[in-house]
Amino acid sequence: MEEKKQCKKGECENKNEKGCKQKEIDSLKAELDVALKTIEEQKSTINNYLATASYYKNELDSQKKDFDRYKERNKNFEREASQKANEDFAKKLMPVLDNFDQAMAHIEPEVMKGFAMIYSSLLNVLTDIGIVEIQAKGLDLNPELHNCISTEEATDEALDGVVATVYQKGYMFAETGKVVRPSTVSVYKIN
Repeated sequence: MEEKKQCKKGECENKNEKGCKQKEIDSLKAELDVALKTIEEQKSTINNYLATASYYKNELDSQKKDFDRYKERNKNFEREASQKANEDFAKKLMPVLDNFDQAMAHIEPEVMKGFAMIYSSLLNVLTDIGIVEIQAKGLDLNPELHNCISTEEATDEALDGVVATVYQKGYMFAETGKVVRPSTVSVYKIN
C-alpha cells in the first residue's frame, strides 16, 4: 500500500494532486475565514471606540458651552457686584461733598484754595470708580436725572421747564448711565 504524503503548501508529490490542491485551498479558505472574522471583530472594536470618542466629544462640547455660559454669568455678576460696591461707597462720600459745597459758599478766599483742592481730590475718587456729576443747571428737566422740589417764576418762555437752581448735586455711573443719586433742583415755570 502506498503511503500518502502530507502536502505542504506548494508541494504535491502525490499522484493525487487534485486532492492535495483541494486541501491546500480548503486550508487557505479556513485561514481567510479566520482573518475575515478577525477583521470584523476589529471593525466592531473600532466602531465601539469611535462611538465612545464621539460621546465624549459631545460631552466635552456640552461642558464647554456650559462653562462659557457660567463665565458670562459670572462676569456680569462680578461687574454688578463691583458697581454695587462703588455705588455704596459713593453714597457714603456724597454727604461729605455736600458739606464741602456748603462750606465753600461761606469761606474766605484764602481758605478756599485748600478746600477746592480737597474737594477736587474727592471728585477724582468718584471719577476713578466711574461716577460723574449729573449736569443740571440750565438744562431741561429730566425726571430720570433730576428731582424737582420747587419752581421759580420765569418771564421768558424759552426757560419754561429749565433747571434754575441745583440744591444738591446728583451723580451717576458714566459707563451705564445708572443714577446713584438724582440732582435736587428747582425749575423755571411760566405763570
